Amino acid sequence: MRRKDREITDRAEIDAILRKAKVCRVAFAVGDEPYIVPLSHGYDGEANALFFHTAKEGKKNECIEANSHVCFEVEGTVEINAGDERACSWGVRYESVIGHGTIVEVVSPAEKKSALLCLTEQQAGRSMEWTIDEKALAGPRVWRLDIESVTGKRSFTPEDA
Repeated sequence: MRRKDREITDRAEIDAILRKAKVCRVAFAVGDEPYIVPLSHGYDGEANALFFHTAKEGKKNECIEANSHVCFEVEGTVEINAGDERACSWGVRYESVIGHGTIVEVVSPAEKKSALLCLTEQQAGRSMEWTIDEKALAGPRVWRLDIESVTGKRSFTPEDA
């Protein structure tokens, strides 16, 4: 990382960003064609994994089947710092996490339910007694992105947040 002064080295801070982010961009590489897609996700810190779902068929599934190694990115805080009428006087306060990992399909009903609950709770911003019936389990394909490496970057100190 070029700007070491902005690097987040504390894994607990990286985990906090992964937990609060609502959108995860996953970048696939198949042959010489890159493909990136924004996804709703759930982060499970104990499993060190991100969960998401897809339809039964589609480009994401084709990409995973061709090459399950991916790069992902999430943002936590992103705020514009307004300057004056000079365009270059403006700035951005941000924090982000970039990582690499491998995607595997979650097939057991119990694991699918757990993954969908993780995703639902993250997107809803709360934990509660969610109902996931058989139809909900049978509908989507569910995926686990096993995180192999992560880096974090922030343009402000946490005390300034």
